Amino acid sequence: MQGMKATNDFEHQAKENEVRNTLGRVVRAHVTAITLALVCASAWQAPAGATEPAQDEDLAYAIGVQSYISGFPLMDLYRTLWETSFDPERGHDRTLNEYFVFDRLITSKDDWVITPNNDTIYLRAFLDLRAEPIVLVIPPMGDRQYWVPVSDMRHDFDANLSWDTIGARGGAFALCAPGWQGVLPEGVTRVDMGTPIIWTLPRIAVDGDPDLPAAVALQKQFRLVPLSQWGAADVTRPQPNLADFPRFTRRELTNAREYFTTLNKVLRLSPRIGNPMDEAMDGWLREIGVDPATGFDWDQLSPQAQRGLERATADAHRIIAERMPRAVPIVNNWQLARLDKRKSGDPVIAAAASMLGLLWNPAEISTYDVAFFDGAGAPLDGRNRYVLRYAPPPPVDGFWSVTMYSAENQLFVPNPIDRYSFGDRTPGIVYGADGSLEIVLQHAEPTDSLERANWLPAPAGRFYLVTRHYSPRPQILTGDWVPPPVTVR
Repeated sequence: MQGMKATNDFEHQAKENEVRNTLGRVVRAHVTAITLALVCASAWQAPAGATEPAQDEDLAYAIGVQSYISGFPLMDLYRTLWETSFDPERGHDRTLNEYFVFDRLITSKDDWVITPNNDTIYLRAFLDLRAEPIVLVIPPMGDRQYWVPVSDMRHDFDANLSWDTIGARGGAFALCAPGWQGVLPEGVTRVDMGTPIIWTLPRIAVDGDPDLPAAVALQKQFRLVPLSQWGAADVTRPQPNLADFPRFTRRELTNAREYFTTLNKVLRLSPRIGNPMDEAMDGWLREIGVDPATGFDWDQLSPQAQRGLERATADAHRIIAERMPRAVPIVNNWQLARLDKRKSGDPVIAAAASMLGLLWNPAEISTYDVAFFDGAGAPLDGRNRYVLRYAPPPPVDGFWSVTMYSAENQLFVPNPIDRYSFGDRTPGIVYGADGSLEIVLQHAEPTDSLERANWLPAPAGRFYLVTRHYSPRPQILTGDWVPPPVTVR
């Protein structure tokens, strides 16, 4: 009986399994049919194949916004390179691999860079390291303060050659493209760069116009020497191939066709190898046909994808502009910019920093306080009267200054006393008995003599302020010292 029951149970279980398997096959068949139908429907709705760029407007828009923001520091820096090295409308007499020399303090007539300073004289160079390293020579500087940041085209810094790091002796430094292999001459220090196209912006401190001749004498001794010409009495002037460098101007930063077409070319011209964020962005760019490894043809995109990128360009540019006044921590309505030398890892902040002031420094060289609003949160406007009271002034090993800019064009404000900044080296300033310092900010010239001595002229309309702390002390970096609010008088 027990054996018969076991047999019947076994047969019953087998029948149940057979029914279950049959139902499973039916269900799987239906699921497969439904899946295939969905896939076919999806394929029928999408005009692009697996290896073709996305033709959908919303997808192109989503990819376009993030790739525009991520690429903005690169593209605005390249825009500066092209306008200052190749633009025939600017009438410049220098190009790549040689210094543009600014042997005077910048005034309101200069528009080559936004949010400039009035504390130093400049040397500026974009360098093409694809053929060979370039040796940057810093002369012995004595007690003259100087800062030589060297950055890749993503605005990440690979070197800080300054009086803080190499001191008064100066030196010779070979700037090498990624992967360069070779032997350097004795006495030349190797510096590996993140991209084959780079820039450097040496700054030499100047204590006003009377100090200018001594600073310029040292400035003239800075040199850029191709490695193959090291030791030669005369260095041949560079002859870059203009065909390698596509036209790109400020106007084209907001033109979707020009922006993405030129981005594709610049990513091939000066790639950054092995960077995880770049590799991730390259994957997104391939989805819209902007693969850095190949060419890009705007006209091959569908009208929908073109509209998506046009919308993305307008919105991404607006996002950066709106983020610019609040890109970093804010105290007393000052933005405290203590920027890392590897800022490209924070794309929105890096883009906002580039839009505010291209060629900025990392915190180890200088820090920045930026104010668009007074202490009560109202926009700064020269038709009002303000005071900025430092008690105590910023603690620095170098020097500090507050600089005035028009919010309309991000340049210096023309004024009757030609004063664009105010700081610890401004002649004739008046400190309080307790060591405090009150800076007067307004458009109208003060009638009181003490206020006039401490007056920083403003435009008749909107303006913003940037305080620079050269070689800041730890109190600034740790937040133990913060700027006071700008208050209405």
